[in-house]
Amino acid sequence: MIRSSYFEKSVSRETLLKLTRYHEFLTENNKKISLISKKTEEIAVKRHYEDCAQIIKYLDNSDKTILDIGTGAGLPGIILEIIKNDYDMTFSTHLVEKSPKKGKFLKKANSFLDLDLKIHNCDVGSMKKKNFTTLVSRAFKPMRTFLEIISKAQLMFTKIIMMKGENFMDEFIEAKKYFEIKCDIHDSITNPGSKLFVIKGVTKL
Repeated sequence: MIRSSYFEKSVSRETLLKLTRYHEFLTENNKKISLISKKTEEIAVKRHYEDCAQIIKYLDNSDKTILDIGTGAGLPGIILEIIKNDYDMTFSTHLVEKSPKKGKFLKKANSFLDLDLKIHNCDVGSMKKKNFTTLVSRAFKPMRTFLEIISKAQLMFTKIIMMKGENFMDEFIEAKKYFEIKCDIHDSITNPGSKLFVIKGVTKL
């Protein structure tokens, strides 16, 4: 069982067991393909899983369909799917990842963990005019690039949650040169220098 005071206080034992199974499945497959940095395997619970789980605080029952863009190893989408029942959430989780190898891993993880993920093994740019209530992104692209991609794809949404590292302000300033962005910025609970952007309006200038 993974050790986490954060999860032990916030989710059921059944959920904690499923998070443990995901961790074991991830680290085993990380030997074959690069899913997360091998340097972070030993600290993956805090560095990756707790970090992803904090997104749930900014979701509510109006968030019906979540699209995790550039999900990689399923972060944050798989974590959100695993813990959602503990927060009385009923959203549908979609993962988009263009790497064939990572896409294969995600499909295996979905089956292994008995989840109900919708996996799109393609470039997000090809998902023209698809409608999701909420877009999430972690360790994917700089903010301006991300907004350009979803703008060109004409994705429809009501909210974006972006997790950003210590250069968040540089990214935000650059993005605002090209987009009008209405958002709230929240501190990360796992890294004092990181932020979560909850964006509720984006208009291309």
